[in-house]
Amino acid sequence: MSVAADFTVVHLKYNESDTTGHQLFVKENASKATCKQKPTGRTLYVLNVPPYATEEALRNAFSPAGAIERVVLQEKPSNQESAPIEIMAKNRFCFKVAYVVFAKPESLKKLLRMKKINPLHSEEKPLLTGMAKWTKAFNERIPDPATLQQEIDQYMESYDKKVEEQKAMESNNVADEDGWVTVSKNNAGVFSQKQRVVKKLEKKLDDDRTNKELKNFYTFQIRESKKNDIISLRKKYDRDLKKMDQIKKAKRFKPY
Repeated sequence: MSVAADFTVVHLKYNESDTTGHQLFVKENASKATCKQKPTGRTLYVLNVPPYATEEALRNAFSPAGAIERVVLQEKPSNQESAPIEIMAKNRFCFKVAYVVFAKPESLKKLLRMKKINPLHSEEKPLLTGMAKWTKAFNERIPDPATLQQEIDQYMESYDKKVEEQKAMESNNVADEDGWVTVSKNNAGVFSQKQRVVKKLEKKLDDDRTNKELKNFYTFQIRESKKNDIISLRKKYDRDLKKMDQIKKAKRFKPY
């Protein structure tokens, strides 16, 4: 666990003309375990980073020591020095922790030795705060009329194209007088019928249901059905008797 004696105090100013500044507590992020995001010998661990400081502003502030590979801000320190870097949510206004990864180990040693960094704000690389920052953010929310009109035109052009394709597809699905549809590559798998043909088919189905006779539903129908079955059995019995007589007369019948 880190203690206060392990850190080096570095004074950070917002502007070069400021007489007072802000104290940063920095040290080398030394870890026995290997972490690609925090390479040993090149990573600077920074505490007490002010809320208005950005990654770009910190990169500019620590640049006198040497080339910087990346700067990452976190809301809280990692549990371990070898733990991966956690990306903080944007526009989070609070004191932060920073990990500054230098391109060379000599840059880290130089910074700890000189204990001096650039101010966060400069004419070449300004850092907006207060009203200027919120005014810029508000203005960025208002879309550019020319860009907005271009996006609208592109959307309407795409929409009109889709409508034309839909109309062309529907025209290919027009049925003939008998209700048949010519199948093409565009309307394959599509079934379509004219309204009058559909009504004609529905009327035919209704007529079939009306004219269909219900069999063996009423009592007299059941009685007539049984009577017809008995008559049919009697006729079959008489036919069988005649066949037996014919076989006997032809001397083909041999019961034993």
